[in-house]
Amino acid sequence: MKKTLTFLLLIYSIICLAQPDTSRVLRGFPITDYIIDLTDSSKLVQIEMPDEIKLVEKQIGLLYGVYDGNREVTVQKGYGKCQLIKGNYYYFAIGNNESKYQIKEGDLLYTFMAKTNIYDGILPKLASHFIRLQDVYEEPFYDRYLIFLKWTKTDEEKILDSIISDIKFTGNYFIENNPSIDKTITTGKYTGKKTLNVMTECSKTDLIYFFNYIIARPRLYAGKEWKVSEIFATWLSEGAPMVLSE
Repeated sequence: MKKTLTFLLLIYSIICLAQPDTSRVLRGFPITDYIIDLTDSSKLVQIEMPDEIKLVEKQIGLLYGVYDGNREVTVQKGYGKCQLIKGNYYYFAIGNNESKYQIKEGDLLYTFMAKTNIYDGILPKLASHFIRLQDVYEEPFYDRYLIFLKWTKTDEEKILDSIISDIKFTGNYFIENNPSIDKTITTGKYTGKKTLNVMTECSKTDLIYFFNYIIARPRLYAGKEWKVSEIFATWLSEGAPMVLSE
């Protein structure tokens, strides 16, 4: 009964936030190491934001754990409201942590933000989970904050092309230098093909399949930085699970 009431409260809060203005997007931001006890069942957590991003007092936040090698930690760790603002620091009182995991630095606090006048592509959707993709040399493809201030369709297409090139480059590199790591894909769309070969032939369609899967199942990726070629290869080797379209 308690879990049902918690769920209904969250749904009610989301509906209230979304009306009458529906031009909002749910975005996650990492909490800092400033975590203090308020009561036996609630904590005060802090997020630091760039100058360009503002929150308001009483804004609702929902906290989730971030993957650390253990899938179980990527659970909801409570919710609450912004109680204090000091410059670029925002303090949320978080209670109702019904998980067995403690709140820790890097956990993602999700809150509704007004949509900005940007191209609403796939990469902003990834960034809304505070996911940052990197190339093979660990250079980022986008900034997780700035992408929401200025992003065009041209920007999106350019970066998607760069990501495809990076995946192809990585696949070719390992075929030439370490082919022993290549594995045959045993399930899914690419069954019977070699992982590295699929990477060398990566198309925009392949990439969109992958990104749509992350957007639909973000918990293992949220709040982290990833070499896109590595997680793409892992996705392929695990059968390239996809989101079914109607």
